[in-house]
Amino acid sequence: MDMQEVIELVNTNRGTGKKESLNRMKRLVELIGNPQKDLKFIHIAGTNGKGSTSAFMEAILRTSAIKTGLYTSPHLVRLNERIRIDGREITDAELIETTETVREAVEQVEEELNERLYAFEILTAVAFLYFQKQGTELVILETGVGGRLDATNVIDESEVSIITAIGMDHMKVLGETLEKIAQEKAGIVKPNGALVTYPQNEAIEKIFEVRCREQAADWTAVKRQDVRITASSIEGQRFEHKGMGDFAIRMMGEHQVYNAVTAMEAAWKLQEKEWPIKDAHIKEGLEKAFWPGRMEKVAVEPLVILDGAHNQQGVEMLEKNLKTLFPGKKLNFLVGMMQDKAYRKMIRLMEPMADRFFLLAPNSERALDAQTLKEKLAEEGIDAQAFAAPQEAAEYIRHNLAKEEIVVVFGSLYLVGDMKQAFEETE
Repeated sequence: MDMQEVIELVNTNRGTGKKESLNRMKRLVELIGNPQKDLKFIHIAGTNGKGSTSAFMEAILRTSAIKTGLYTSPHLVRLNERIRIDGREITDAELIETTETVREAVEQVEEELNERLYAFEILTAVAFLYFQKQGTELVILETGVGGRLDATNVIDESEVSIITAIGMDHMKVLGETLEKIAQEKAGIVKPNGALVTYPQNEAIEKIFEVRCREQAADWTAVKRQDVRITASSIEGQRFEHKGMGDFAIRMMGEHQVYNAVTAMEAAWKLQEKEWPIKDAHIKEGLEKAFWPGRMEKVAVEPLVILDGAHNQQGVEMLEKNLKTLFPGKKLNFLVGMMQDKAYRKMIRLMEPMADRFFLLAPNSERALDAQTLKEKLAEEGIDAQAFAAPQEAAEYIRHNLAKEEIVVVFGSLYLVGDMKQAFEETE
């Protein structure tokens, strides 16, 4: 195989058959020797905040000198970003070698079932096998969509499960209400396991409470009233938790403080299981943690911030954070979204604080064409400028906006990845 063949296998829309159980995923990992059974996991589900929470967790574990695997999705620039050990991405050669082994099992499963496996199922098997071969001590395992029927949920147990913020996304797969979505996410809780959750509403917390009671699992719910944010700027934030300490993080946005506290509570659960994590490791890890594309500053004059907000909840959180960071200031927004997202609602949300809207289609087959979006917005009295390519947008922003202006890029992680690369190349 070469890298193009790997990408076609593990990163294209190729699956068939309705997933009603994990049986085919179980068969796939069985054929490669059930590598997941040799690994320990921190399993993370949620609508928003999985990546940032994973980053906080990884930084804590690495500071504790634990050999740490990280499996996340989607990637911003390179597929290799999704599988890392101690911060190092899987190399092309390693990815090709591991995928070649898994491909033989894929062909056998597909022949047996007369169905095509989804790309995410295949990549998850690749990750399991790679982490096992590398002797990884603890793997941070992020779900793709949902939890109960997610490919990652083929694992038998986890050291701790984490559920981040729940919002309305992937409703066709997970259900049309927050409660149904939460039920699916709660499917990662294992018998006699431990669960830590980001602050949720009462109805969702009731679902987690019931699930943990059914599984005889220990549950820790992060409470907003236990957290006090003491400083917030574009350079980062400081906070106290349960009256303890002066903790600092580099990430912007109030929600990142709660993601950090969720990771902190999970680290305390690992301490109880006698993992070699000290409180000093937690404090240092939180300070080190960084996750690209989440309120990330990529240029200064004008200031350009990238944010992966791509659903209603994410955009509402972005709006709240921008009002806190830039009170009363008019901002420029570079927006690109998928056809199946509520793009009108999300753009309307930002309109009161918008000076201008720039439009660019994300690099995805599901993307909404920028010119089409421009025409739709014009019908609603919103004037916008469309760009054909990320480089064109980056050049325009660098050379035509005043130094004191601010640009916020949001709407799709694919767009964020494209623009991150474009701004790095125009430096």
